[in-house]
Amino acid sequence: MKKVLTILAREYRMRLRRPSFWVLTVLVPVALALLYALPVFTANHRAERALVLVVDQTGLFANGLQSTLEVGFKPMPSLDFAQRKMQEDKQVSAVLFIPMRETTIPHDAFLYHRGKSPSVELQSMIDGQLQTLLRNALLEDVYNLEPSVYHSIETTHIRLRTQDAATGRESFAQVKSAVAVALAVLMVVALLLFGVQVMRSVQEERQNRVAEIIVSSVRPVELMVGKVTGVAFVALTQLALWVLLTAAAIGGIQAANPTLFAQARQQQAMHSLATKGAEATAQYAAPVNLVDEAVQGLTAIDLPLVAGMFLLFFLLGYLLYGAMLAALAARLDSDADALQWALLTGLPLLAVLALLPVLLRAADGTLAVVLGLVPFTAPVAMMARIPFGVPVWQVVVSAVILLVTFAAVAVLASRVYRRNILPRQ
Repeated sequence: MKKVLTILAREYRMRLRRPSFWVLTVLVPVALALLYALPVFTANHRAERALVLVVDQTGLFANGLQSTLEVGFKPMPSLDFAQRKMQEDKQVSAVLFIPMRETTIPHDAFLYHRGKSPSVELQSMIDGQLQTLLRNALLEDVYNLEPSVYHSIETTHIRLRTQDAATGRESFAQVKSAVAVALAVLMVVALLLFGVQVMRSVQEERQNRVAEIIVSSVRPVELMVGKVTGVAFVALTQLALWVLLTAAAIGGIQAANPTLFAQARQQQAMHSLATKGAEATAQYAAPVNLVDEAVQGLTAIDLPLVAGMFLLFFLLGYLLYGAMLAALAARLDSDADALQWALLTGLPLLAVLALLPVLLRAADGTLAVVLGLVPFTAPVAMMARIPFGVPVWQVVVSAVILLVTFAAVAVLASRVYRRNILPRQ
């Protein structure tokens, strides 16, 4: 045991001394914080207001188009005059032309521009207003129905609540499915990322002949367990630093721009209020805010339990795949071959990702239970099932099988170590 701890400490110190470890430890939280803040900065950055000239031969749209902070509409008497105006005035972004047709319902509208094409957001906003105005005109002139009445019917909503009959708790299946997918993908990335680090470590020691010196003084199985466990502690250290530094970076960005984030939260609240359908009755309110739904769903999930299960199965899965990849690294000569075999070794994990739709439809089904007990698929399968609840006995059995499989793979990997690194022994 003492020799294993010595190898573990050596592997841990060696990796923490590498500049690449600290560069990635700092860059990843900074990148995550920027990804968090980027939508806020872009949302508060307003482009120059667009001016659209409107030539409406039908008489249905020109007076109904609503100008906003991003775009303004101005009626024009003819298409030729509007196009000349667009050529002379640089503030004019486009000309909207709705031609008269023999039928009473117009089928086409044309948006002429000069040089750069109008943004997709501008085109979508104009298209939405045209559809609304045409619908309202048809309701009033053809069906003699007030648009407000139609809107009150269109915005009716009934929320289906799935609750446990004994406890009354809601299931929040959609939120749990999203969490399950995120956990499964994160597990696959973490296992392959840190498993490849074990493979590279073995390849480096094999090339510089350090492994021969180490194996001559310790048993190969001790070397294997110490190396894999050492990289595991490095992985946990890096993950903990990523969480702490990401939280600190996001807090720093928010502290440096309090007004900007306050405006973003205010705009989100105003958007939420605007989508409640004031014209609908209280009984038939607008759909529930997705943000509120997500928050309620996350609250219903036992997040500390999920975090603990993720840590447990990450460690067990990493030990198993780390030992397998270490054995591959000791057997293969080419780095390119090693990476290909690493991808092949991770196919069971990727297969579970491909089967996620099936698992999410029946988290307690036979396939889900079997994949959760098979050691090569258990880390990802269990993460996909944990948010929905897994019996304790299945968690215990899965963890025990993973641990036993790791012990067997470590013994086999140590034999590969001895046979390929020290062929004379």
